[in-house]
Amino acid sequence: MQSAIDRLQPELDALELDAAFVLKPHDVFYLAGYASVCSGVLVSARQEPIFCTLWLDAPEARERCNLDRVGTYVFPEQSLMGRMIKMLKKQGGPAPKRIGIEKDFMVARQYEMLVGEFPQAELVHITPLIDKLRAIKTPQELAHIRAAAALADQAMEVALAAVAPGVSELEVAAEAEYAMRKAGSLRPAFSTFVASGERTLLAHPIASPRIMQPGEPVVIDLGAVVAGYSSDLCRTTFVGEPTERQRDYLRLVHQAQEAAAAALRPGAAAKEVYAAARAVFASQGLERLLPSDLGYGVGLRQSEFHPVIERHSATELLENMVVALMQTTAYDREVGGLRVEDTFWVSAQGAVRLTRHRQNLY
Repeated sequence: MQSAIDRLQPELDALELDAAFVLKPHDVFYLAGYASVCSGVLVSARQEPIFCTLWLDAPEARERCNLDRVGTYVFPEQSLMGRMIKMLKKQGGPAPKRIGIEKDFMVARQYEMLVGEFPQAELVHITPLIDKLRAIKTPQELAHIRAAAALADQAMEVALAAVAPGVSELEVAAEAEYAMRKAGSLRPAFSTFVASGERTLLAHPIASPRIMQPGEPVVIDLGAVVAGYSSDLCRTTFVGEPTERQRDYLRLVHQAQEAAAAALRPGAAAKEVYAAARAVFASQGLERLLPSDLGYGVGLRQSEFHPVIERHSATELLENMVVALMQTTAYDREVGGLRVEDTFWVSAQGAVRLTRHRQNLY
């Protein structure tokens, strides 16, 4: 099986890049199989790639990194970018003409250092390229995501059991995160969302000190991490019994997710998956409440940027992508932002649900 570096190099060659500086932690992990704090990967057309890290982290890096070459820097006398620039210069040869960088991550200071050292070089944005490579999962990556999904299922049971009048959102998140850690999750995949009442209308409702009140909807969104790979699972519950309108709305969201999952197959366009969910809301005249995006890739992050299930996206879904549906919902100010989200594998036969926890439809 090809390594991530082996898959990346032909893509860099096609762009006629002399070198690439990879600094985004998830991309570093993807290429090196390991990422310490303040580390990077230097990919060069002339020599083998180099993993660069703080000198104190080097012993673990040499043990766990899957790249043969490990370089170090001493902080604060040296910086990560400064050291990587010196490594590239040490390779000799003509000055690079085209250098790949992650423009969505590199800070201005690092950018200025590159421009100062290589003033004639063109700096090329390579994040979309790496995003597309990361989107297609290997069997090992799929196994890690499947394991992370199982841990999320366990944590969701614990979180739902903690919901009660007088309990804070923070307490529910704490119970869920403790359960995940105890079961083997390296960390939460993201800051756990617990939203009650009007907070269910927020896009990213990180758990707050708010106390849950009787009759309120509660949205819980969480994910676990296994060997660096994430899962994403969201469920809606209520403090007490829901109203008939809340029940009907939650069932509608669930139906929309099922419709989207049925359309999630190799060769489909992202907009087709979106349209399937939108048609369900349209059947009740609620399509105006649905945002233009409702799903994202899942991998080293719980929310990756390829593919994105958007209303007008022609992105083709490919076998062995992993997608979370539905990360957003139809937000009704009177009912709330009730959500049902699961992690799906795009198999040759269609969507396979990896998170198996069952949403209570009341």
